[in-house]
Amino acid sequence: MEKFSKMQYLRPDMEAVQSGKKEYIEELKKASSYQRMRELFLDQKKKEEDWYTMAEIANIRYTADTRDPFYEQEIQYLNQEIPQITILDQQAEKVILNSPYRIDFEEEFGSFFIRNMEMRQKLADECIVEDMVREADLTQQYSKVSATASTMFRGEECNFYGLLKHMQSTDRRERKEAMMAWGDLYEKISGELDELYDKLVALRVEMAKKLGFESYIDFIYLSYGRYDYNAADVAKFRSKVKEVIVPVCEKLRKEQEKRLGVDQLHYYDEELIFPDGNAVPNGDKETLVALAQKMYHEISPETGEFFDFMAEHELFDLETRPGKRPGGYCTFLPLHKAPFIFSNFNGTSADVDVLTHEAGHAFEAYTAAKKVPLMEMIFPTSEVAEIHSMSMEHFAYPWMEWFFGEKADDYRYAHLMNGLEVIPYMVCVDEFQHRVFENPEMTAKERRQVWHELEVNYMPWRNYDGHPFLEEGGFWMQKQHIFLFPFYYIDYALAQICAFQFYGRAKEDFAKAWKDYYRLCQAGGSRGYFELLETAGLDNPFHEGTIKAVIDGLMEDLR
Repeated sequence: MEKFSKMQYLRPDMEAVQSGKKEYIEELKKASSYQRMRELFLDQKKKEEDWYTMAEIANIRYTADTRDPFYEQEIQYLNQEIPQITILDQQAEKVILNSPYRIDFEEEFGSFFIRNMEMRQKLADECIVEDMVREADLTQQYSKVSATASTMFRGEECNFYGLLKHMQSTDRRERKEAMMAWGDLYEKISGELDELYDKLVALRVEMAKKLGFESYIDFIYLSYGRYDYNAADVAKFRSKVKEVIVPVCEKLRKEQEKRLGVDQLHYYDEELIFPDGNAVPNGDKETLVALAQKMYHEISPETGEFFDFMAEHELFDLETRPGKRPGGYCTFLPLHKAPFIFSNFNGTSADVDVLTHEAGHAFEAYTAAKKVPLMEMIFPTSEVAEIHSMSMEHFAYPWMEWFFGEKADDYRYAHLMNGLEVIPYMVCVDEFQHRVFENPEMTAKERRQVWHELEVNYMPWRNYDGHPFLEEGGFWMQKQHIFLFPFYYIDYALAQICAFQFYGRAKEDFAKAWKDYYRLCQAGGSRGYFELLETAGLDNPFHEGTIKAVIDGLMEDLR
């Protein structure tokens, strides 16, 4: 396998892919034994690895520079073609589901595999192919608008990530100026973002209606494989966060306010946990990656092997650049059985978080790929996937002296505190989306009013020091998940409750906690959410008492 930078991209011939899938469907219909149908099925899955890998390479290179006209064109081409492939896949799976060999597939690949096949029968149809193309085009437009936005700050051209670094300065004036510039930048592009979101909401609602769903909420829950819980269960979870976690966060924010010596905590103060400055990693990208490689060799033989593979093949894009899409993600190149980590380093402790969080995703994928029989089983449902990433952040705690020196304890405290205090924000994002899609006709101004109301409810300490756009509820726009991955955010809150459980266990018995975590990674996406929780011995976040027990266990480290 070559280094990622040397991998050749060849536009996949999607016409040939479609033709091949049509032939595959006809051959499936003729299959007169399970052995024959299984052979056709596995051969088709192997063929898919080629074009899917090319599509992922194109996506990575486009998000690395959204101004690149070649890869922008490639993404547009793929956006046009993939929806029709989805329909053909659906047709092939229908043949399998209706065949006398369905039970054989279930016995070999599991009931969750069959349930996902059944789910996909409800989520696509010829009638929404053009809508799927349109949705992909709109999200691509969003990525470009947010990635290319920049402003001059103290003589330096900064994008959103660049400004966040200044919002951790020990100079309060600098923090305030950075927040004001950050808010101004969002306000500057808010017209474009409002228009894009208007179109996305209307389009998503229409797609759900065409497929026979009562609401887009029902559609999206099913598409994420949320078979074990529903929107009512999530509402109860949010209520429990309000009851148990929000008061603890208010107390911690008051302590922070006192520690910083400010008259009132403002938003630009929230990221500065200590008056003498937050823990900042020692070294540049190459240094941090080298330290991470050494750390993963000490955590376990499996993580050492994994990180050596990532480093050898340069399966990272970590540094922020003009035109690069904000945020971070982990994806997978199935042809090479290789994860890839994308992020935006900004010179803060978040850079180390990337080397643990996204590496947690990547380690799971690298591990599961050796165990599960199919590409589609590598990643689990999202609320499990985030357990892998968030828990890895905590498993790395004993090695933080390497990254932060004498500030390691500060890092660990701040990381725990932020991990807890972001949960109310996560449920705020979730309820915002529920409210939007319960009333999809609301205007941009009404959406901001909803966000402001929810901020008061879940984050009563939040104060934007008079910035008009942020005060009126414009902050929601900075969450790219709302545009790109609708309703994918409560997953982080559910996962954090589980990650805190691994943190507590690791303090008592690191080896046993790691064994449970590794077993979860090996299972990949072969089973559903509740069953995977049992696999790892984790208490269910939806069960009465789980949240309180987890938070109570944290408090001895947050005093």
